[in-house]
Amino acid sequence: VMELISKTEADYIPNLRTAAQDPDVKLIVGVGFLLSDALAQVAQEFPDKYFVGIDTYAQAIIKEKYPEKWPLPNLLDIKFEEHKGSALVGALACLLAIHYNYPHVGMVLGIEIPVLWKFEIGFKWGCKWAIEWYKKHFPKEYEEKSKNPNNILAIPPKERVLWTYTGTFSDITKGYEAAKAMYAKGAIAVYNVAGPLGLGINRAVEEIAKAKGLEMGPPFWIGVDADQDWINPGFVVASMMKRVDKGVYYATWLMLMDKFKEAVKMYNGTLVLGIGTKFFGVPMEGISVSTLKDLDEFIQMGIAAEKLTGKKVLPMPPEQIKEKVKKMRESIPKWIWDAVKELEQKIRSGEVKVPAPMTEKEIKYWRGILG
Repeated sequence: VMELISKTEADYIPNLRTAAQDPDVKLIVGVGFLLSDALAQVAQEFPDKYFVGIDTYAQAIIKEKYPEKWPLPNLLDIKFEEHKGSALVGALACLLAIHYNYPHVGMVLGIEIPVLWKFEIGFKWGCKWAIEWYKKHFPKEYEEKSKNPNNILAIPPKERVLWTYTGTFSDITKGYEAAKAMYAKGAIAVYNVAGPLGLGINRAVEEIAKAKGLEMGPPFWIGVDADQDWINPGFVVASMMKRVDKGVYYATWLMLMDKFKEAVKMYNGTLVLGIGTKFFGVPMEGISVSTLKDLDEFIQMGIAAEKLTGKKVLPMPPEQIKEKVKKMRESIPKWIWDAVKELEQKIRSGEVKVPAPMTEKEIKYWRGILG
């Protein structure tokens, strides 16, 4: 793997060209929404190379500007059903708030772009689903807890989820400040939708844990994209995993099996990986809530990273991480995990549909309903 890091947007096209000009390179992957224009341009310049964009809309640009070329045969956009995974952790967070008598759940987001709207509304929708599920399964407890002013059930529906767009994917301090304010208002868990800003959310949790002498949450935070449960074992309740690595793996597999161009043609140049998704009849999923098995996989990555860099990566010995995460998960009532599993099965079967707003009109509509 040859890695080229773009420090500014001006680097996108030169970096993609540099990669494509290398005779040993067959597949070029551009990671991130902002690379869409550059991928659409450079993929046309190198028709014999394969280009993949993660979270991009490069084929939509081709369709708009060069309709006669659409879909460009050597270009694939890979997207994810983030709204569905966010619904699962939104349900988890709100069920935790009900059980532990907290008034809110929170969400720290990065730059406001359409792909993050899917996270935002998915999370809020999942919270709403969880409250309806609880009312149906525990009617007596629902009535009692609704009388408690500190319980999320007593809070107006549009105010249950606290959320902030920080306008950054790199300023960890902004993540800390946003999360600190949410925990102060009574959020039991804050969902990280801003990559590295999760370290800021973690800092806010660590401060509370230290002040109260806690060994595990609540309060919690929720990881994103990768399994972030290892960062602070016992305080990261779960992670909404968006498997970009699997997206790259599937794209490579399509290229090696000589199915890349066929996939572009069959799926109009876009693969959307999620829950229960299949392509060519083969399961190709990319969204899930982290498990202990996922944790083990990421711990192994941490061990490998420590060997490669000679620097400490893991916060404590691997067995201790596993033990703390397992203990924390087992301290949470089984019915909460069962409810999340039930929602996943209903999403998988198509029984429930999670909204995925991608336009300003749609996001306005859903905020009008969910806050």
